[in-house]
Amino acid sequence: MNKIKLSTLKSFCEEALVKSGVSKQNAQMVADTLITTDTFGVMTHGTKNLNQYIQKMNAGGLDAKAEPVVEVQGPAFAIINGNKAIGMVSACKAMKLAIEKAKQTGIAYVGVKNSCHFGAAGYYANLAAKEGMIGLAMSNADPVIAVPGGRSKAIGTNPFSFAAPTADGKSVFLDIALSNVAALKVIMAQEKNQAIPDTWLVDEEGIPTNDAFKFPKNASLQPMGAHKGYGLAVLVELLSSVMTGAGILSQVTSWNLDLSSTNNAGHAFIAIDISQMMPKDVFNSRMTQMIDELKNGPKAKGAEKILLPGEMEWAKREQALESGELVLTDAMAASLQQLAASTGLALELY
Repeated sequence: MNKIKLSTLKSFCEEALVKSGVSKQNAQMVADTLITTDTFGVMTHGTKNLNQYIQKMNAGGLDAKAEPVVEVQGPAFAIINGNKAIGMVSACKAMKLAIEKAKQTGIAYVGVKNSCHFGAAGYYANLAAKEGMIGLAMSNADPVIAVPGGRSKAIGTNPFSFAAPTADGKSVFLDIALSNVAALKVIMAQEKNQAIPDTWLVDEEGIPTNDAFKFPKNASLQPMGAHKGYGLAVLVELLSSVMTGAGILSQVTSWNLDLSSTNNAGHAFIAIDISQMMPKDVFNSRMTQMIDELKNGPKAKGAEKILLPGEMEWAKREQALESGELVLTDAMAASLQQLAASTGLALELY
């Protein structure tokens, strides 16, 4: 088991990014995005990926020095060109701009084009929740899902998140991909030589399969909830790419399998300023009413409690902040150690 102090991880990530050509301000932004994601327990989308982001910069697929620019805007909308900047920089700028505009207009949409993998969508939705707003964040991705009636990879996992503020400061939030299962789970089944449920993949004929080894060459992921997840993935594609000028469907390449190519992903962010529609205390009271009714409903046999969306993540974050450290997965530790070796920076694990 490897552990690292949060303060050590923060300094290490910032130094690695700056050494790779990222400005200090942007390095701090990226580090906060990734480390916050880790503390929520979503370690597949946090600092584990920093090594590959920097490798992508070195290979030319990302521009370390790029600054996103607003190309089109109005009172309640904007389109940002990410200019091949690391995805967290474009995404943070976009959601913060949506928040600023929503303070004036009540609701605002900001789209991003020419971007890359932005980590966990929930981080950006929660930026709005911190400001007392409802936030939505989403992104398209390279196609890995077969749509109902299809037999090949047609659409991405297209992550979607929302976050809503509560009286205690812990948002109710959801952050999901729109595939029935994460691709990582299929890879893990391969490593363990296990059969998988036939709801995870379809084969080259579009037929559900239990054979994990067909993925990714001869199988595609199934959408979450069949046609329901497919429909939501199309919505994310519409708002993230069709509306922004980003790559559409097959125009988006894998961010981590082809490091030298531009990812061409798009994102979308929406902020809703609750205070312009009702007093804050009224909203908090109504949220508390909803939460209490959900959590105090009849429990299933064997269930200890009913959880809200995001409740487990907030518990993990509180624990991490209280201890001031993270327990690293083997994959995280290995990735951070590789980054330390390539940058010549010290990394203190214990």
